[in-house]
Amino acid sequence: MDNNVNDVIPETNTQSTNDDSVVDSIPKDAQSINSESTDSSASYTTTPEAVPSSVMAVVSLCLGIFSVICCCTVVPAVTSAVIGLVLGIISIRNNYGGKSIATAGIIFSAIGLAIGAITGLLGLIGSVISGLFSYNYYF
Repeated sequence: MDNNVNDVIPETNTQSTNDDSVVDSIPKDAQSINSESTDSSASYTTTPEAVPSSVMAVVSLCLGIFSVICCCTVVPAVTSAVIGLVLGIISIRNNYGGKSIATAGIIFSAIGLAIGAITGLLGLIGSVISGLFSYNYYF
């Protein structure tokens, strides 16, 4: 029994491809890499690289939202609002990234600080007025 290699392996296409036929299948405006394209209909846009957000900006936003949610409890709202304001301002001034997140954190912190301060002031006024009316006068 004669096992010839050509009998075992099927015959493959050994013809070389013409380089011009490969280039012809590429669109004309993509054939030249370094030259300027004169075709005005082909417009290529690139998206800018995303700037990573800083941890300070994210924490500022979280504390700002927390201060708005907890605005009826004065101490946690005012404390978190002040810390959120400071972190947001530091993040923007030092260009750590996440400028829009830091700006939103500053806005939420300012709103939480204002509402917390108003709530605290109203609570203090109510406490003073309540103390004045419950005082017993003895003459």
